[in-house]
Amino acid sequence: MNSRLWYPQLDVYDAIRRICLILECFREPPGIERLYISDFFLANPPLLHRASMSSEIRKSFMALKIPRPDKTFISYPSSILLFHKMEPIQKEAITALRGKGLLSMDDFERGEVKLDQKASGLFPIETMCAQGERELCIFLTRMFSSSSEVNTQELRRKTGLRRSI
Repeated sequence: MNSRLWYPQLDVYDAIRRICLILECFREPPGIERLYISDFFLANPPLLHRASMSSEIRKSFMALKIPRPDKTFISYPSSILLFHKMEPIQKEAITALRGKGLLSMDDFERGEVKLDQKASGLFPIETMCAQGERELCIFLTRMFSSSSEVNTQELRRKTGLRRSI
């Protein structure tokens, strides 16, 4: 019998689910790079330990009780390498959402990603994920990568993640 490992980071359908959850949680529409960084950390929460955070944000993060990368079953490559490996998956997920008409095209042309009115409410965070993932999603969108808290350049610096879009 052959067995295979499933990596949610490299699954388009899971990327669509994660992106929709993130978009439901952001208070204001994020830019595409902010969305990709948030999705990266939602798919790979232990790697948040490697990101730079203020003491207040770090305290909130530690309350989530996410294990360090060296304490998990999976061994993680460098954050930058994994971020670039996820790029085609994330782009395909955005393309699928745009193709289905679930993203607001007006906002997308302005550089922001927002669910269209007909998609709003289709992905309720209460039923689309487990409690721990829900708390992590709220942390990522409201504290860690909130545009009111940190600009995009600062987010890149804190995470070490950057991608030309």
